[in-house]
Amino acid sequence: MPIQPLESADPEAVGPYRLLARLGAGGMGRVYLARSTGGRTVAIKVVRPELAEDQEFRERFRREVAAAQAVSGVYTAPVVDADRDGPVPWLATAYVLGPSLTEAVQAHGPLPVGAVRALGAGLAEALAAVHRAGLVHRDLKPSNVLLAADGPRLIDFGIARALEGGGLTGTGIVVGSPGFMCPEQASGAVTGPAGDVFSLGSVLVFAATGAGPFSQDTDSAAALLYRVIHDQPALDGVPEELLPTLAACLAKDPVDRPTTAELAELLGGRGPLRSGWLPAAVASDIATHAATVLDMETPARGSAAAGHPPTEVNGHGEGTVRLAAARTVPAPAAAAPTAPATSRRMLLAGGGAALVAALGGTVWALSRGGTPHPGPAPLPARSSGAPSPARTHAPGSPPFPLWTHDIPGAMASLTPLCQGDAVYFYGPGGVYALAMTDGTVRWSKPDQGTLGLAATASGVVYNGTDLVEVDPASGNVLWKFDATPKAGATEQLGPDQILAGDDRAVYGLCHFSALDSAGDIRPDVTPVPGVFAVSRQDGSLLWSQHRSPDADTDVQAVLTKDLLLYTDTKKNLVARSTGTGAQLWFVDTDSQGVYQPGLDGDRLYCSSSGSGLQAVTLATQHQAWAKSAPQGSKDLWYSAPAVADGVVYTVLGGTTMPQYGATPTAGPTVIAYRAADGTELWRLPLPNEVSMDCTPVLVQGTLFVSTNTKGFYAIDTKARKILWIYQADATIDLAWAFATDGRTLVAVQDTKVVALPPV
Repeated sequence: MPIQPLESADPEAVGPYRLLARLGAGGMGRVYLARSTGGRTVAIKVVRPELAEDQEFRERFRREVAAAQAVSGVYTAPVVDADRDGPVPWLATAYVLGPSLTEAVQAHGPLPVGAVRALGAGLAEALAAVHRAGLVHRDLKPSNVLLAADGPRLIDFGIARALEGGGLTGTGIVVGSPGFMCPEQASGAVTGPAGDVFSLGSVLVFAATGAGPFSQDTDSAAALLYRVIHDQPALDGVPEELLPTLAACLAKDPVDRPTTAELAELLGGRGPLRSGWLPAAVASDIATHAATVLDMETPARGSAAAGHPPTEVNGHGEGTVRLAAARTVPAPAAAAPTAPATSRRMLLAGGGAALVAALGGTVWALSRGGTPHPGPAPLPARSSGAPSPARTHAPGSPPFPLWTHDIPGAMASLTPLCQGDAVYFYGPGGVYALAMTDGTVRWSKPDQGTLGLAATASGVVYNGTDLVEVDPASGNVLWKFDATPKAGATEQLGPDQILAGDDRAVYGLCHFSALDSAGDIRPDVTPVPGVFAVSRQDGSLLWSQHRSPDADTDVQAVLTKDLLLYTDTKKNLVARSTGTGAQLWFVDTDSQGVYQPGLDGDRLYCSSSGSGLQAVTLATQHQAWAKSAPQGSKDLWYSAPAVADGVVYTVLGGTTMPQYGATPTAGPTVIAYRAADGTELWRLPLPNEVSMDCTPVLVQGTLFVSTNTKGFYAIDTKARKILWIYQADATIDLAWAFATDGRTLVAVQDTKVVALPPV
């Protein structure tokens, strides 16, 4: 698409960026070429005014921008800035100095095999970054692939979803491109990462042959969709060495397609792209276009941009708007002399292939002063083993795990526990102790399925076949609780669930069974629920107390120095003395507290589905403040809270999410409240659903929030933004559960355990 001059109705600037030219328009808005005062060249997409007035669209736009900002990879074009809440929302992406794949193939014909391999490996890496951020591209096509001298760039990831629903997809707006979408998308089914692999296969067929595998010049959109769903791809012109890999990408069944990591390996993506990965003619086009863009100054209204005629650059295709997005290009200073600019144009236009070769495959953006600035890093070398979810820790990418471990037997979503230099896991699959340093197994009790665990420096207590305490280093049994009743006793205590523990005692729920005169349990009498404490020194019973016959067993507890505090689904907050077990007070919270409460020195914070978030002052036993879900949003509620440094962090979310076929009035959104009075400090929309049953955890200023299917978020609580999203190859839809020793995050999903630094 040609760079067009600005018109009189166009603004002079958008946010901190002065506009240089028009790049195009489409379903969401108009796209401009712009430059910051610091010299960064960007493409800015400004939302159409009628969409800006639609609150439903704005909510989707906020989430999609938040997701796109979390995407960072060598071969993606990053979102560098955005205004999601202004009168007219906009977003800015870095600008790529190169043509689209569509333009390159149309101008110079199909790419050679080596270039197709490099293209595919780079795009597979880009898709992996998109998928780690919890997004599915769903509109991968040749015009959304830009060719730069150091590799391809994938653009427009995630943004198209903001146009869906609410009657916003009007005439002329197509979400997805019929000739390149996957069969499941064409048939209206849910599209996942495997759908992007199918589209990538179609794109690579286009790169290798000049035509898509399902395209014919006379095809209507309906005919293309039918062919994608029912016909086999046309691969006659695909070079023989690429045929098996591309045919695998284009399998009708998503489970038969390779993953992005497997595809990169199949295409030989084992190292950085070398100089000259593109044909010389395409490289020359890149250099010529770079000279044009780098020399552009703020134009006069209605004149050709920077005095140049319209130049073909980064075309659109198939009816959807493409962000002309890319890497940083330093701006020419307005008052600089013209001689360096002339010599720069001569250098760039005089031989693109020679320029790339001379620079050893690394692109340098030349400023007016001639100082080179390095471009993006090349494709990193891949290990011979299984690919990691994150190979680097570039901004927006998760850090490389400190260690990983697979535990036999599902741990479900039971929260692990860090204590000292070990992390403990418990659940139906047993009890395991791993070293925090490297994840090696210290000891395991796979035959001791348990509910609840308490650990201190002196020992680990769990309730398996028996209630026992074991040595934290070796797992050797230190003591067993003896439940044998004394002579003449009328009842017998049976431990059920461990609630909490400190250096003095372990506290839990139990039941009391009635005994007959012979000391046998009476089957005709219903056991009575209770609560008890056992000495950490020798396992002797310190105290036990009966609870109401209908007392709730769905209990979550925390400890202070003097109090055992627990919430239950009977809407109670109960405080018991840790010394005697006597109930000191209780509060009717009107909150079915099935979530782990949060605690600081002054207040307890609890949340539940169907109710809200509230704080109860311990000294007065009165509610300090409360937050209700948005009016009319009965399917939205607050997650369990995380509390630190006078701030309460929670997630407002639930089941009223777009992926469930409904439109939310709020959420999923991270919200920070002042702990003292409940004042809202800030909120951050999240792009995908979260697991409301998993307690968020805070590690050195980074808040971690789990999802069932999209990994987990790392959120910078100071910058108030998503840092990265960790996405593993999950085999089950299950939330991640977290633990921390204050320095390291430990996350477990089913049998998979990973340890990560917080930033």
